[in-house]
Amino acid sequence: MSIVVQKFGGTSVGSADRIKRVAGYALKEKEKGHDVVVVVSAMDKTTDALVKLAGELSDVPRKREMDMLLSTGEQVTISLLTMALQHKGAEAVSLTGRQAGIRTDAVFGNAKITSIETGRIEGELSAGRIVVVAGFQGVTEDGELTTLGRGGSDTTAAALASALKADRCDIYTDVDGVYTSDPRVVPRAAKIDGLSYNDMLCFATMGANVLHPRAIKHAKEHLVPLIVRSSLKEGRGSVISAKAQKNGSIVGVALQKGISVLTIHGCDGGESLILYDLDSHHIETERIKHREDLALIIKDEDVHAVKKIVSGYSGAYSHFEIAEDLSKVCVIGSIQSSGEVKEKVTNVFHDYHIGKVSVWESSVGLSALVDRGDVEKAARILHMHFGLDYIESKRAIL
Repeated sequence: MSIVVQKFGGTSVGSADRIKRVAGYALKEKEKGHDVVVVVSAMDKTTDALVKLAGELSDVPRKREMDMLLSTGEQVTISLLTMALQHKGAEAVSLTGRQAGIRTDAVFGNAKITSIETGRIEGELSAGRIVVVAGFQGVTEDGELTTLGRGGSDTTAAALASALKADRCDIYTDVDGVYTSDPRVVPRAAKIDGLSYNDMLCFATMGANVLHPRAIKHAKEHLVPLIVRSSLKEGRGSVISAKAQKNGSIVGVALQKGISVLTIHGCDGGESLILYDLDSHHIETERIKHREDLALIIKDEDVHAVKKIVSGYSGAYSHFEIAEDLSKVCVIGSIQSSGEVKEKVTNVFHDYHIGKVSVWESSVGLSALVDRGDVEKAARILHMHFGLDYIESKRAIL
């Protein structure tokens, strides 16, 4: 029998009425003859409330204890959703990450899934039950509970879909698909009906918050189609698959707020240990090397951890400095002539008085650091100047 994995974010399960609606989506797929696995996040604002509570008790709470705390949010949701399904007459069972067989490494707060033992889930499906799994969490080989970091429930869903060889993985959220840019910032952004794994990975890597890069990598590895759709209204959504057609060379403009740049000076050949340590902590960085200087583009939330790690290798460089109050905007797609695109971006910024810090080519397009107050303006202008305001999306073939 075919398997469908569904994931619902915090907004989608933010109230009793919305949990009932989610139960309806799961039952609809079950009635079509599919085996159904549902992955859920904590209810809307639950995680923020728990983080705030921890902050009232400790200035720097240990990450292990934060994982113990934050994982409780998903446990509330799985039990409530399972109750809603049972009330509607469905056979259903809730499973924590541990019970679902999700194994991770031991990086508390940002763990990576290392393997999934699917026996328990497959047994429950064989018994005719809808399986409701807590997203965002797993367990180490030593039995320590871990969380998967931002977008962790997406990663759980995609990893389960891959391990179970599911027909598809539906990512339900508060938007009705993937857009050429953030529609809250760029009102004339167009919904993209079909997108390749690589282009979606570019969007996610460059700051789009619709899907986490790890989720896309899991789906791509096992060719599981992802469908991003709204849980609040009906619609086809956006299909991410190997068969998706491209709209053209430039597919979108992404923006990422809350960026800092830590520049390490005088590190000619001495940065390898620093980079290895950052990778081992799963801290995402974009790196620009210029002679003996290395610039690390990082999220504001990672600044404290990066400074602590870099400070531990003081003998490998002369000094470092950090620039804050920045944001990043990216033109995403296959750029044939990077020089022309870079010149166009630079000229547009000049004409519209946008204060840029730097512009550089990357593997996914062209990126620019700008003053934080200019990033939304920059995204709207680039979206317009690259003709994306009026592009009609092409449909994917699922």
